[in-house]
Amino acid sequence: MSQQTPQDFVPWMPQEETPPPPKRTLKPGVKAAFICLAAILVAVVVLFGGLFRIRTITVVAEGGMTESQEKTAIEWSGVEEGMSYFSVSEKKVRASMEKNRYLICQRVEKFLPGTVVLYVQHRYARANVHVLGVTYLLDENGMVLEKLTGSMDDRLPVVTGMQTREVDVGKSIVAGSEEQLNAYRAVIGELLSQGWVEHVSELKVSDPDSLYMLTAKGYTVHLGNTENLRAKIGTVRAVEEELLRMGHKDGVIEASVPAVATYTPVD
Repeated sequence: MSQQTPQDFVPWMPQEETPPPPKRTLKPGVKAAFICLAAILVAVVVLFGGLFRIRTITVVAEGGMTESQEKTAIEWSGVEEGMSYFSVSEKKVRASMEKNRYLICQRVEKFLPGTVVLYVQHRYARANVHVLGVTYLLDENGMVLEKLTGSMDDRLPVVTGMQTREVDVGKSIVAGSEEQLNAYRAVIGELLSQGWVEHVSELKVSDPDSLYMLTAKGYTVHLGNTENLRAKIGTVRAVEEELLRMGHKDGVIEASVPAVATYTPVD
Protein backbone atom coordinates (compact mmCIF):
# COMPACT_ATOMS: atom_id res chain seq x y z
CA MET A 1 0.00 0.00 0.00
CA SER A 2 1.51 3.33 -1.10
CA GLN A 3 1.91 6.15 1.34
CA GLN A 4 1.52 9.87 0.56
CA THR A 5 4.48 12.01 1.30
CA PRO A 6 4.23 15.57 2.51
CA GLN A 7 5.16 16.69 -0.98
CA ASP A 8 2.05 14.95 -2.39
CA PHE A 9 -0.35 16.61 0.04
CA VAL A 10 -2.07 19.77 -1.24
CA PRO A 11 -4.11 21.52 1.41
CA TRP A 12 -7.67 22.70 0.47
CA MET A 13 -8.01 26.43 0.13
CA PRO A 14 -11.33 28.27 -0.29
CA GLN A 15 -11.67 29.94 -3.73
CA GLU A 16 -12.53 33.58 -3.96
CA GLU A 17 -15.89 34.35 -5.69
CA THR A 18 -15.80 36.62 -8.75
CA PRO A 19 -17.69 39.77 -7.88
CA PRO A 20 -20.67 40.56 -10.22
CA PRO A 21 -20.15 43.34 -12.78
CA PRO A 22 -21.35 46.66 -11.58
CA LYS A 23 -24.89 47.61 -12.70
CA ARG A 24 -25.07 50.27 -15.35
CA THR A 25 -27.17 53.20 -14.46
CA LEU A 26 -28.35 55.85 -16.84
CA LYS A 27 -27.19 59.29 -16.26
CA PRO A 28 -30.03 61.55 -15.22
CA GLY A 29 -29.90 63.46 -18.52
CA VAL A 30 -30.02 60.31 -20.68
CA LYS A 31 -32.85 58.86 -18.63
CA ALA A 32 -34.85 62.03 -19.03
CA ALA A 33 -34.23 61.94 -22.80
CA PHE A 34 -35.57 58.37 -23.05
CA ILE A 35 -38.67 59.29 -21.07
CA CYS A 36 -39.24 62.30 -23.28
CA LEU A 37 -38.82 60.21 -26.46
CA ALA A 38 -41.29 57.59 -25.20
CA ALA A 39 -43.81 60.32 -24.42
CA ILE A 40 -43.40 61.75 -27.92
CA LEU A 41 -43.97 58.31 -29.50
CA VAL A 42 -47.13 57.80 -27.48
CA ALA A 43 -48.34 61.25 -28.50
CA VAL A 44 -47.64 60.51 -32.17
CA VAL A 45 -49.54 57.21 -32.01
CA VAL A 46 -52.50 58.87 -30.33
CA LEU A 47 -52.46 61.87 -32.66
CA PHE A 48 -52.05 60.03 -35.94
CA GLY A 49 -54.21 57.12 -34.83
CA GLY A 50 -57.03 59.59 -34.66
CA LEU A 51 -55.95 61.49 -37.77
CA PHE A 52 -55.70 58.50 -40.13
CA ARG A 53 -59.30 57.40 -39.81
CA ILE A 54 -61.67 56.86 -42.71
CA ARG A 55 -63.90 59.88 -43.06
CA THR A 56 -64.92 59.79 -46.73
CA ILE A 57 -66.01 56.78 -48.82
CA THR A 58 -66.77 57.42 -52.49
CA VAL A 59 -68.14 55.01 -55.09
CA VAL A 60 -67.24 55.42 -58.76
CA ALA A 61 -69.29 53.13 -60.99
CA GLU A 62 -69.06 52.46 -64.70
CA GLY A 63 -72.39 53.51 -66.16
CA GLY A 64 -73.43 55.13 -62.90
CA MET A 65 -75.30 53.83 -59.87
CA THR A 66 -78.35 54.82 -57.92
CA GLU A 67 -77.91 56.13 -54.39
CA SER A 68 -79.27 52.84 -53.07
CA GLN A 69 -76.79 50.82 -55.15
CA GLU A 70 -73.90 52.98 -53.93
CA LYS A 71 -74.96 52.42 -50.34
CA THR A 72 -75.12 48.67 -50.96
CA ALA A 73 -71.64 48.68 -52.51
CA ILE A 74 -70.18 50.46 -49.49
CA GLU A 75 -71.89 48.08 -47.08
CA TRP A 76 -70.56 45.03 -48.90
CA SER A 77 -67.04 46.50 -49.17
CA GLY A 78 -66.55 46.28 -45.41
CA VAL A 79 -65.15 49.83 -45.31
CA GLU A 80 -66.66 51.98 -42.58
CA GLU A 81 -66.15 55.54 -41.44
CA GLY A 82 -63.92 55.69 -38.40
CA MET A 83 -61.88 52.58 -39.15
CA SER A 84 -58.11 52.83 -39.51
CA TYR A 85 -56.88 54.06 -42.88
CA PHE A 86 -54.12 51.46 -42.80
CA SER A 87 -56.51 48.55 -42.24
CA VAL A 88 -58.16 49.03 -45.66
CA SER A 89 -56.68 46.73 -48.32
CA GLU A 90 -57.89 46.10 -51.85
CA LYS A 91 -57.67 42.34 -51.35
CA LYS A 92 -60.01 42.42 -48.35
CA VAL A 93 -62.42 44.85 -49.99
CA ARG A 94 -62.59 42.78 -53.18
CA ALA A 95 -63.19 39.52 -51.28
CA SER A 96 -65.91 41.12 -49.17
CA MET A 97 -67.69 42.98 -51.96
CA GLU A 98 -67.79 40.15 -54.45
CA LYS A 99 -69.72 37.95 -52.04
CA ASN A 100 -72.59 39.93 -53.55
CA ARG A 101 -73.10 38.48 -57.05
CA TYR A 102 -74.34 41.82 -58.37
CA LEU A 103 -71.08 43.65 -57.57
CA ILE A 104 -67.63 43.64 -59.16
CA CYS A 105 -64.79 45.44 -57.35
CA GLN A 106 -62.53 46.84 -60.06
CA ARG A 107 -60.02 48.58 -57.82
CA VAL A 108 -59.59 50.55 -54.57
CA GLU A 109 -57.74 53.83 -54.15
CA LYS A 110 -56.79 55.49 -50.86
CA PHE A 111 -55.86 59.09 -50.23
CA LEU A 112 -54.37 60.44 -47.02
CA PRO A 113 -55.48 61.20 -44.46
CA GLY A 114 -58.83 59.37 -44.64
CA THR A 115 -60.43 58.94 -48.07
CA VAL A 116 -61.27 55.67 -49.84
CA VAL A 117 -62.53 55.49 -53.43
CA LEU A 118 -64.24 52.27 -54.53
CA TYR A 119 -64.35 51.60 -58.27
CA VAL A 120 -67.31 49.29 -58.77
CA GLN A 121 -69.22 47.68 -61.60
CA HIS A 122 -72.81 46.58 -61.09
CA ARG A 123 -74.00 43.41 -62.79
CA TYR A 124 -77.34 43.57 -64.61
CA ALA A 125 -79.56 40.85 -66.04
CA ARG A 126 -79.14 40.77 -69.83
CA ALA A 127 -80.83 37.57 -70.96
CA ASN A 128 -83.09 34.67 -70.01
CA VAL A 129 -82.01 31.06 -70.42
CA HIS A 130 -84.19 28.00 -69.93
CA VAL A 131 -82.62 24.90 -68.36
CA LEU A 132 -84.76 21.82 -67.69
CA GLY A 133 -87.90 23.92 -67.50
CA VAL A 134 -86.40 26.52 -65.16
CA THR A 135 -85.60 30.10 -66.22
CA TYR A 136 -82.42 31.85 -65.09
CA LEU A 137 -81.20 35.40 -65.61
CA LEU A 138 -77.68 35.91 -66.96
CA ASP A 139 -75.46 38.98 -67.08
CA GLU A 140 -73.45 39.73 -70.23
CA ASN A 141 -70.61 37.43 -69.15
CA GLY A 142 -72.78 34.45 -68.29
CA MET A 143 -72.99 34.99 -64.52
CA VAL A 144 -76.22 33.44 -63.19
CA LEU A 145 -77.92 36.22 -61.24
CA GLU A 146 -81.34 34.80 -60.46
CA LYS A 147 -83.47 31.70 -60.64
CA LEU A 148 -86.96 32.79 -61.57
CA THR A 149 -89.94 31.17 -59.91
CA GLY A 150 -92.46 32.72 -62.29
CA SER A 151 -92.36 33.62 -65.97
CA MET A 152 -89.27 34.93 -67.71
CA ASP A 153 -88.38 38.61 -67.99
CA ASP A 154 -89.87 39.45 -71.39
CA ARG A 155 -87.88 42.68 -71.55
CA LEU A 156 -84.77 40.59 -72.15
CA PRO A 157 -83.84 38.24 -75.00
CA VAL A 158 -84.00 34.51 -74.40
CA VAL A 159 -80.91 32.44 -75.23
CA THR A 160 -81.68 29.20 -77.03
CA GLY A 161 -79.55 26.31 -78.22
CA MET A 162 -77.01 26.54 -75.40
CA GLN A 163 -76.02 23.21 -73.93
CA THR A 164 -75.47 23.53 -70.19
CA ARG A 165 -73.73 21.35 -67.62
CA GLU A 166 -74.04 23.45 -64.45
CA VAL A 167 -76.30 26.35 -63.56
CA ASP A 168 -75.78 27.76 -60.07
CA VAL A 169 -76.91 31.19 -58.90
CA GLY A 170 -73.88 33.35 -58.13
CA LYS A 171 -71.59 31.46 -60.51
CA SER A 172 -70.85 31.61 -64.20
CA ILE A 173 -72.97 29.21 -66.22
CA VAL A 174 -71.02 26.13 -67.32
CA ALA A 175 -71.86 25.50 -70.95
CA GLY A 176 -71.39 22.19 -72.68
CA SER A 177 -69.58 24.10 -75.40
CA GLU A 178 -67.25 26.98 -74.54
CA GLU A 179 -67.72 28.28 -78.07
CA GLN A 180 -71.45 28.71 -77.42
CA LEU A 181 -70.81 30.72 -74.27
CA ASN A 182 -68.20 32.86 -76.03
CA ALA A 183 -70.66 33.50 -78.86
CA TYR A 184 -73.28 34.59 -76.34
CA ARG A 185 -70.83 36.98 -74.69
CA ALA A 186 -69.73 38.44 -78.02
CA VAL A 187 -73.24 39.09 -79.37
CA ILE A 188 -74.72 40.42 -76.11
CA GLY A 189 -71.65 42.59 -75.60
CA GLU A 190 -72.04 44.17 -79.04
CA LEU A 191 -75.79 44.62 -78.61
CA LEU A 192 -75.08 46.46 -75.36
CA SER A 193 -72.42 48.56 -77.03
CA GLN A 194 -74.89 49.63 -79.70
CA GLY A 195 -77.80 50.00 -77.25
CA TRP A 196 -79.90 47.42 -79.10
CA VAL A 197 -80.46 44.58 -76.57
CA GLU A 198 -84.10 45.50 -76.04
CA HIS A 199 -84.71 45.13 -79.80
CA VAL A 200 -83.81 41.43 -79.74
CA SER A 201 -86.22 38.79 -78.42
CA GLU A 202 -84.12 35.67 -79.03
CA LEU A 203 -80.49 34.70 -79.60
CA LYS A 204 -79.78 31.22 -80.92
CA VAL A 205 -76.24 29.97 -80.23
CA SER A 206 -76.51 26.25 -80.99
CA ASP A 207 -74.01 26.70 -83.85
CA PRO A 208 -71.43 29.41 -83.02
CA ASP A 209 -70.54 29.62 -86.73
CA SER A 210 -74.16 30.20 -87.72
CA LEU A 211 -75.77 32.50 -85.15
CA TYR A 212 -79.38 33.65 -85.38
CA MET A 213 -81.33 36.46 -83.75
CA LEU A 214 -85.04 37.16 -83.71
CA THR A 215 -85.80 40.84 -83.41
CA ALA A 216 -88.67 42.21 -81.37
CA LYS A 217 -90.26 43.33 -84.66
CA GLY A 218 -90.33 39.75 -85.92
CA TYR A 219 -87.35 39.62 -88.29
CA THR A 220 -85.09 36.57 -88.30
CA VAL A 221 -81.44 37.64 -88.62
CA HIS A 222 -78.57 35.40 -89.69
CA LEU A 223 -75.26 36.73 -88.32
CA GLY A 224 -72.93 33.90 -89.30
CA ASN A 225 -69.98 33.71 -86.87
CA THR A 226 -68.81 36.26 -84.28
CA GLU A 227 -66.40 38.08 -86.59
CA ASN A 228 -67.14 41.72 -87.45
CA LEU A 229 -70.21 41.86 -85.22
CA ARG A 230 -70.12 45.63 -84.99
CA ALA A 231 -70.57 46.03 -88.73
CA LYS A 232 -73.11 43.20 -88.99
CA ILE A 233 -75.38 44.40 -86.18
CA GLY A 234 -75.04 48.01 -87.30
CA THR A 235 -76.21 46.97 -90.77
CA VAL A 236 -79.15 44.99 -89.33
CA ARG A 237 -80.29 48.02 -87.37
CA ALA A 238 -80.29 50.20 -90.47
CA VAL A 239 -81.97 47.55 -92.63
CA GLU A 240 -84.74 46.86 -90.11
CA GLU A 241 -85.50 50.56 -89.82
CA GLU A 242 -85.79 50.82 -93.61
CA LEU A 243 -87.94 47.69 -93.88
CA LEU A 244 -90.35 49.03 -91.26
CA ARG A 245 -90.51 52.34 -93.09
CA MET A 246 -91.38 50.50 -96.30
CA GLY A 247 -94.07 48.47 -94.53
CA HIS A 248 -92.36 45.08 -94.78
CA LYS A 249 -93.04 42.81 -91.82
CA ASP A 250 -91.35 39.60 -90.79
CA GLY A 251 -88.92 37.92 -93.15
CA VAL A 252 -85.22 37.00 -93.00
CA ILE A 253 -82.30 39.42 -92.96
CA GLU A 254 -79.09 37.81 -94.13
CA ALA A 255 -76.20 39.69 -92.48
CA SER A 256 -73.36 37.18 -92.33
CA VAL A 257 -71.21 39.39 -94.56
CA PRO A 258 -70.13 42.67 -92.90
CA ALA A 259 -71.86 45.80 -94.21
CA VAL A 260 -73.92 43.72 -96.64
CA ALA A 261 -77.47 42.57 -95.96
CA THR A 262 -80.24 41.00 -98.00
CA TYR A 263 -83.90 40.65 -97.11
CA THR A 264 -86.18 37.74 -97.94
CA PRO A 265 -89.85 38.24 -97.14
CA VAL A 266 -91.98 35.49 -95.70
CA ASP A 267 -93.87 33.64 -98.42
